Amino acid sequence: MGFMGADELVLTLAPVAAYWVYSGVYEVLLWRTTALDRYRLHSRGDEETKNIASKKDVVKGVLLQQAIQAAISVAVLKV
Repeated sequence: MGFMGADELVLTLAPVAAYWVYSGVYEVLLWRTTALDRYRLHSRGDEETKNIASKKDVVKGVLLQQAIQAAISVAVLKV
């Protein structure tokens, strides 16, 4: 038996993949269309000026959180 079986690999990577697919679709919809602007909580101008964290910082934080999540998942599934 290898490091992880197929089931464990899917259980570990599926939430990460689902997050990035959903996030990518959301970003593309916001970038390519203005039809969804009426559903926004804040205007595009407010979003640019009032966001304290940059997108780079947010991506780094999400990747760190997902790495911790995957490590815990691997540890739990190995027990």
